[in-house]
Parts: sequence; structure tokens; C-alpha cells
Amino acid sequence: MSWPSVPLSAVPVAPAALMRQVDLEAERRFHIGPAQLMEVAGFQVARFVDGWMGKAAGRRIAVLAGAGNNGGDALVAARFLAQRGAAVVGLCLPTKDASTLVAIHALTLRAMGIECEVLNSSLKVSADLVLDGLLGTGSRLPLREPVAELIAGINRSGIPVISIDLPSGLDSDSGEGDGDAVQAAATLTLGLPKPALRSARCSGRLFLADIGLPAALFGHQARAVAELYRNGDLLEISGLDQAAS
Repeated sequence: MSWPSVPLSAVPVAPAALMRQVDLEAERRFHIGPAQLMEVAGFQVARFVDGWMGKAAGRRIAVLAGAGNNGGDALVAARFLAQRGAAVVGLCLPTKDASTLVAIHALTLRAMGIECEVLNSSLKVSADLVLDGLLGTGSRLPLREPVAELIAGINRSGIPVISIDLPSGLDSDSGEGDGDAVQAAATLTLGLPKPALRSARCSGRLFLADIGLPAALFGHQARAVAELYRNGDLLEISGLDQAAS
């Protein structure tokens, strides 16, 4: 499947601090909360994965979920992929707070009869695809265990990976960790690309999903964001400088 393509030169980027501010302002100004954004993000991820695989039905997908919002996005995607006929297994880092969105989505999967196991440092999975939702823009290097070993296990497995927002283990602003991060076949970044994705080799092909954040939230970039999404709500970004990283 192909997607509309836009050149990197036409795409603004959003550092981690800007995305945190955008999320806060989305709720304050427009009453768009994290749960709403997570549902849209997860749906877009599932839609993309289905297209990437040429139909997910009958395919085995291992969904790796961290304890933050990226993990929640991954588990929402797992639900939609299961409804498209995929054989989904959720693998979740443990969380101590049962009230978090990711914990609630794990409960939803289990209630639907979808396997959802707790991840430890050893990754043993047989799948056609790994969906990487372990870490997001809030992660800091160096990585701690068990995440560092999990990422190494993903890379050793040889299973193709699609990363949500950015490959786990990559610093979203500086690009540090490129060599040790998840080595993805493709990355579906959310809202706007993060600066590191301009040149990170670990991201693979880069795609962008509109998750419903009003363009006005992006300040002086608002017009560019509005024009960008007139091209579509799932876009491929071309012209990356990945060889330079």
C-alpha cells in the first residue's frame, strides 16, 4: 500500500517540550484530553499497520507496551488490530498504578479475551510483526533494565518492527541512542515529527499521523501544520537524511 508523500522540507518538527505543551493546551483550550488523543492515535496506528502488512487478518502481531502514553497508544492499536482479524498478543511493562490509561487498556484487552502478558527482560515471541510502544518522548538515556535488554532482544529477533512516534531508545530531540535503539522498518510519528527523526537511521521509513490536535496549538507553525494535513491524515515523509546520522 502507498500513502501520500510530502517532502521533509515541508514538515515542521516538534521537540519534546513543545509536544508536552501542546498536550496541556489541547486539554485547557479545546477540552481534548489524553484519553481522546490515545483513542485516535491507536486507531491510526492500527490502520497504518493493516495497510503496511497488506491486511493484518490472520497475521500474528506482538504489541509491546510501556507504562506511559506510548504504551496506551499501542494497546488501543492492539484492540483495533484484533478486530481486523489479527492474532494479537500484548506484552506490557509492569505498572504500579492501576488507574493509568495503559493499565485500563490492558484490562480492556483481557476482557476481550486478548492475551496480555507482563514483560520481563527476556523477549521470547514468535510473530510476523512487532509493534513498538515501549518508550516515547519522555524517556531519558541511558536506558535502564529491563528495557535495554528488551530492545536488544527485539533487534536480535529479526522480526520486522513498526515503532509508534519514535523508536524506543532514541532521544527524540538529540538523536542520541540511534545505534542501540529499536531498529524499525517504519516509524509512525504522531502529531508532528520529532527532531531526531530527520536523520535517525533506526526509524526506517517515516510516516506521520494526524491525531486530531488543532493546528492552532502549534503557535507560529500553525499554518504549516494546517497545510500539511490537507494532504491527508496518514502521510509518508520523504527526503530524510538518514545516511548522515
